[in-house]
Amino acid sequence: MKKCILAVVVFFISTGIIHAQANSVSTTGKWGSQIFISDVNGRAFENKYADVSGSAYLFPDFKFASIILSDGRKYSNVKARLNLVEHEVNFIASNGEEGYIGKGMVNAITVIDTNKQDIKEYTFQTGFSAIDNQTIIHFYQVLSKGKIGLLKSVNKNIEEHLNELSGERSKEFAVRENLYISVDGVLKRVKKEPAFFLLAMSDQKEAINQFISNNKLNFKSEEQLKKLVDFYNTL
Repeated sequence: MKKCILAVVVFFISTGIIHAQANSVSTTGKWGSQIFISDVNGRAFENKYADVSGSAYLFPDFKFASIILSDGRKYSNVKARLNLVEHEVNFIASNGEEGYIGKGMVNAITVIDTNKQDIKEYTFQTGFSAIDNQTIIHFYQVLSKGKIGLLKSVNKNIEEHLNELSGERSKEFAVRENLYISVDGVLKRVKKEPAFFLLAMSDQKEAINQFISNNKLNFKSEEQLKKLVDFYNTL
């Protein structure tokens, strides 16, 4: 009888280990739902940007974040930062080790930025249709959600410069931003003009025209476009 019980215990322990290895994630109750292992997909942190000026990340410092993996698992209060060059999530595990959650493994991340004046949340999501050399693994900042989503792509790349006088070469991060709308998961690059939005919102054309007129929208700023899409999503 004891041998049978021991065999069952060993089976469940083995199954748990195999399951953990397959998912490459474990958690600890110490910090709520913090990710516990040092690297979700087996990659330890490596600083590849020591000779590059600026930062590859949304914020250079680690911020508390909520993370939803592509398989639906959720983690909160994770110290993380979003790499906008590789489109990966760099995090600190609850054992203090640093690692990466690899490309395509994160569905969404909400980063909480706190300062003396305000607390702001920045939500980035993946899984959108390919466009402009961006694939489903690329993160987009979600500015508005609903029938039409307003998204901002924030991509960083490394540019190399040559000082013609000294002959010295230097590297720095360059930022490229674009706005898109998402309809049924398909992206279109935003044109900052009334005709673009009136076509996308043609089912509510009269209300949209009135809103544009009442608010004197000039379609130049991100804030105004967000205001318009937010309004449409309430109709």
